[in-house]
Amino acid sequence: MSYLFDHRKLAVEMELYFFEEAVGAGLPMWLPNGCIIKEELEKFIKRKEFLAGYERVSSPHMAKAELYEKSGHLRFYKADMFPAIKMENLEYYLRPMNCPHHHKIFSCKPRSYRELPLRLAEYGQVYRHEASGSLRGISRVRGLCQNDAHIYVSEEDSKDEIIKVLRLHEECYKELGLEGYRYRLSKHDPDSKDFLGDREVWIKAEDVLRSALLELNLDYFEAIGEAAFYGPKVDVQMKFFSDEGIREESMGSVQLDFISAQKERFDLEYIDKEGKMNRPWIIHRAPLGSHERFIAMLLEYFDGRLPRFLSPIELLIFPLSEEAALKANEIARELMEKGVRVKIDHRLGSSLSKRIVLASKLRPFSSMVIGEKELSGAPLRVEGRDGKVISLIEFSSLI
Repeated sequence: MSYLFDHRKLAVEMELYFFEEAVGAGLPMWLPNGCIIKEELEKFIKRKEFLAGYERVSSPHMAKAELYEKSGHLRFYKADMFPAIKMENLEYYLRPMNCPHHHKIFSCKPRSYRELPLRLAEYGQVYRHEASGSLRGISRVRGLCQNDAHIYVSEEDSKDEIIKVLRLHEECYKELGLEGYRYRLSKHDPDSKDFLGDREVWIKAEDVLRSALLELNLDYFEAIGEAAFYGPKVDVQMKFFSDEGIREESMGSVQLDFISAQKERFDLEYIDKEGKMNRPWIIHRAPLGSHERFIAMLLEYFDGRLPRFLSPIELLIFPLSEEAALKANEIARELMEKGVRVKIDHRLGSSLSKRIVLASKLRPFSSMVIGEKELSGAPLRVEGRDGKVISLIEFSSLI
């Protein structure tokens, strides 16, 4: 798949988001059309997660320094975190990741092996202090919303659960019509001090991920030194347009964490089948990564011509007179009651050809013209992006 389009240009044409100096660099302000894409993506994955046994949680955007000291973020990730907020002689940080909060949710009550795998999901807002020079549209920002979940599982069941997670990734990407991505097995660097835990456990965890990739026959490659500090991971590598050509970035990930549950970290335990206390392994996963980067990728992949369920405008109506505008309002109301996103172009003073050219920048999924013929009883016709024309009745039946 070749990417020839820049999501920053598309976002202006489609009226999706903007940046405001008074708000801050890397902090996007989403417009109504952009919010539709965000919300529809969220509905899409929430439905799939519900069917896959995930339970939704919600946690604060910040926490005291001790939480991130315990997680290791202040040791390994502080350069990418916003500075501390000091109040009442305490330091708070905007969260760079959701995982420490979810670990606390796991440990808020005693857990049994019968509850595992426990799948906790959240579309959580996080904040990264990215260098100003690395910011690029919404593909790299300072405020982002992660399609996050943490799965608490026994070590022996970790491979089966990884396979389920990777199947969820594949299901999502295929339904969205994506091709050309590949998986990267991101391993630790045995010569680096930036990775916690025993080398033997790292190798065991990397073997689990590799075995799952092989069992599903997924295209992957291995990279040393790209792991998270708490465990190896599988990154989904997708392509982006750039001024220098095509570049590859991580969009989603599956991380296998054997560190966070340890006593010196979050001291996470569950009662196993023998009645003994045992520590879970934790799978961090985000099939859609962040709203921001994933939407940037979708825009560039499809040149803004998103699948219908993500299109901010499913039907754009061009009335040619005031009387036609009344008819357009009537049709719009009927379709909107069925959940269809309809927009009416009211620029009656301009020629139809000019209106169509201007409106095409919004990338509507389909369009319809209402003129004298239609008002006189001619069938109402809907034209798709592919030029195919169908009746309005047929269009309504596809909802």
